Amino acid sequence: MKVSSSIFLTTFFLMGCVSPAEQAYYDTAKSISKDQTMAQTACWAAVSEIAKNGDESVKANAMRLGYYTCKVETIKLETPKRLGL
Repeated sequence: MKVSSSIFLTTFFLMGCVSPAEQAYYDTAKSISKDQTMAQTACWAAVSEIAKNGDESVKANAMRLGYYTCKVETIKLETPKRLGL
């Protein structure tokens, strides 16, 4: 009983240690990831529409266009600093 309550309290303490700055960081990272995925999906959908209605050279150029314009660029966020640690 003593061990399980210690584990519970430790878990509860660790789960509640996210500062507002850290939560904002995680929310921002999640939002950016979702936005990048949606943008890349839309980009490739547009490229596939271009390629669908053309001859072989149009299809090849559409794929080249997609390769260069639909890339995912990594966005680096500065992690929040922990105070007092």
